[in-house]
Amino acid sequence: MKKRKPVEERKEEVFFAIAHIIAEKGLSEVSTTEVAKRLGVSQPAIYKYFKNKDQMLVYFISHIKQQLENILNKAQTGKNTIQKLKILYEHHFELIEKTKILPRVIFSDEIHLGDPEKRKALASVIDLYKEGIKSILQEGIKKGEIKKIDVEIGANLIMGFIISCTLNWMLQGMNYSLRKKAQEVTSQLSILLTPC
Repeated sequence: MKKRKPVEERKEEVFFAIAHIIAEKGLSEVSTTEVAKRLGVSQPAIYKYFKNKDQMLVYFISHIKQQLENILNKAQTGKNTIQKLKILYEHHFELIEKTKILPRVIFSDEIHLGDPEKRKALASVIDLYKEGIKSILQEGIKKGEIKKIDVEIGANLIMGFIISCTLNWMLQGMNYSLRKKAQEVTSQLSILLTPC
């Protein structure tokens, strides 16, 4: 008799199954049937954890939120603002390389035009991440580590840069390291943000 996996371990497997489906086929192809097939279990086994596709996707988005919270926490280990932003970029790009899906989720019509619960869940993820970046920038300004900038605009620029780098990476066949891109970015950021 097969030993059942713990709930959190199975849900983690579901997260990565969904990520791979999105990366290969797009968000519209995610279904309980496809996830079950990827995991080598029956569809009813998926229903033990999720009632339907929408509930699975809300979980998926909340898991992305948890991943981004982890990135923000790791960024706080930096000794100064530029180092914190470098850590943020490195870990964010590492997550994208590992899952290959964040841009597809963020720009998915199924989320923007579909179920309000999914749209609200995604908006909360983006808001949380943006607030974390703004906090890093505010602290850097307060300590005199970076120029006095509008932190709202700064956070939007940082997030926009992550998105544009990722889309470019995807368009070029994901054939280079996004993590190396983080090194280029932070060297330019230090030039732009460091007070004269």
